[in-house]
Amino acid sequence: MEDSILAFDVGGTYVKAGIFACDGKMLGSLSIHPARSGEAREELLQHFTDLVKIQGMQVPAGYAIRGVGLAFPGPFDYEQGICLTRGLNKFESLYGVNLKEELTARISEIPELQDKWSHAPEVAFENDAALFALGECAFGVGRSYEKAICLTIGTGFGTAFVKNGQLIKQAEGVPTDGWMFRLPYREGIMDDYISRRGIVRLAEEMGIKQVAAGEEDVKQLAERARSGETQAVQLFREFGERLMEVLRPFFQSFQPDAVIIGGQIARSADLFVSDFMENVPVLISSDMSVSALRGACRLFTGAQEG
Repeated sequence: MEDSILAFDVGGTYVKAGIFACDGKMLGSLSIHPARSGEAREELLQHFTDLVKIQGMQVPAGYAIRGVGLAFPGPFDYEQGICLTRGLNKFESLYGVNLKEELTARISEIPELQDKWSHAPEVAFENDAALFALGECAFGVGRSYEKAICLTIGTGFGTAFVKNGQLIKQAEGVPTDGWMFRLPYREGIMDDYISRRGIVRLAEEMGIKQVAAGEEDVKQLAERARSGETQAVQLFREFGERLMEVLRPFFQSFQPDAVIIGGQIARSADLFVSDFMENVPVLISSDMSVSALRGACRLFTGAQEG
């Protein structure tokens, strides 16, 4: 009997779920469920329990369940499993709740899964950028590199530092928790500039007109750049220069062997990473839809943090 991991990527609107062998192989297909993030505490706890039950009952023959790994939005105490999210219009009712204890107790009582566990039921949490990093460095484009800085660029700026397959959260030359988003940069913090809204704001500052609202804005700008529109081309070059500016101190202090980029903005990476990375290979995730879910496997194989 081989072990498998029930993996969940929890967002404010949807929860993405999959079943993975410990070698990162996906067992079956991905499924998408509503997050129901505005509901009350007990309803949300029951919802997550039901999702574990649904996934657990789909574990194929020959596999046992090793654990349940969740990418969960912050603020969150990932080690203790305590939700600290409030004021963000999602999961407000879970503020201060020890989800690790609550979910472990509930999934332990699911009758249909009683004989499916290989160990005592266990739940582990991390943020999506860290799980993306673990997934890419263990099973994806970063697996042949000893040290990597991993970036997820989308609505916000997620970062993680990995050495020998382990997350580096406390070390000289590494920002606390491996998070760069909150570090000061220009007139704000890095998250203000290295993100979707950072690109849109830069476009506005450059006088680029007719930017679509919502999720399509950066995609539209990228299409215009690829079609040769001079201002749009310059926009992404400037964004690349800003990214290099925030990374340069960590190239010196951490000396990564590679930079790995994921997130929605990675789809436009050809426009901003071509020649600015100072001899450090830049790798784009080949399967961003499952990287964080695969990373959840590493939460149960002794490779979480160094």
